Amino acid sequence: MNQTPSANSAVEIAAVLVVVQASFSLVAGLSALPFAIVEPGFRALGPITILIAIAMFWLARNLHRGHRWERRWLVMLELISLTLTVLLTLLPIGTLRGPVPLLVNVAIPLSVLVLLAGGAGDRPVRPADPV
Repeated sequence: MNQTPSANSAVEIAAVLVVVQASFSLVAGLSALPFAIVEPGFRALGPITILIAIAMFWLARNLHRGHRWERRWLVMLELISLTLTVLLTLLPIGTLRGPVPLLVNVAIPLSVLVLLAGGAGDRPVRPADPV
């Protein structure tokens, strides 16, 4: 069985990884909501995390369409995620203890960036609109 990978396989894998990352963010945002009763910081953190997860789901859904702005927004979101992870790592509060935070906060965003950078030439060509 000779199976040739499609031209958009890197984009499809990146979209699946973004959905996995968005699922983790959604669970984190939903689990922060009960703590909003006693901690005022979680009143904003929970809904903001949920909104970011919704945006990531939407970007992952639209990634295969091949629009440049979708890739730019997703790359920007992943770069922000990596930057905040590095900043939290430099603080002495122990945020990256264990394999799960490393996977969700470092490995997935980095692999999405690599896949999108490598699959930049594999963008589907949209037919020109008839005038």
